[in-house]
Amino acid sequence: MNVNKEIDKKRFDEIIKAKNDEKLDIWYSLKDLVELKGISYRSLKNMVKGVYEKHSEQGSIYKKGRRYYIKYTLLDAFELKQPRKYTVYSYPWKTKIAYTTKDKYDYHYHQQIVSEITGATPEVKYWYVTELDKSDRNHVHLMADYEPKYIEPIINRILEKYLDSTQNYRLYCEPVQNKACSINYLMKNPIDNGEI
Repeated sequence: MNVNKEIDKKRFDEIIKAKNDEKLDIWYSLKDLVELKGISYRSLKNMVKGVYEKHSEQGSIYKKGRRYYIKYTLLDAFELKQPRKYTVYSYPWKTKIAYTTKDKYDYHYHQQIVSEITGATPEVKYWYVTELDKSDRNHVHLMADYEPKYIEPIINRILEKYLDSTQNYRLYCEPVQNKACSINYLMKNPIDNGEI
């Protein structure tokens, strides 16, 4: 590796470490990952050395004694090619969705909208939460196992039916970049959550 590439890598690692230090401070041990990811401890032990070599300088993983500690942002690095069982963290989510309304609607109103969305897309598996924002307005976050281009037009049509026009709601429908971060965000402050 030439000197410039080494300097660039070191700078990159320092920037990533600084950003990681600003994020939530949630750490897991390998034993925690067994349940979260549905992966055997032995498989995790086989994976952790490579993950440690790649990410330790960025501050996303560290070793204390014989134990590894992994930041929540790095959970996606621990994936099996063929999972034996799925957990919410290991399921192949493809889309993260959120919608909020201009006016305040109660929890049951949003549950009806979620029921309409799931009824219109029975082949899609969802995981969702309803939560209150700072102004006590309910809004919904969903994860789906289909691509955004398939789901977004359907959700827009349903929201327009219930809320009259696109000026009365805001919809966010994007591909999942980091499953663990998306899931932790959904679980930050739920009123209710569920899998459909």
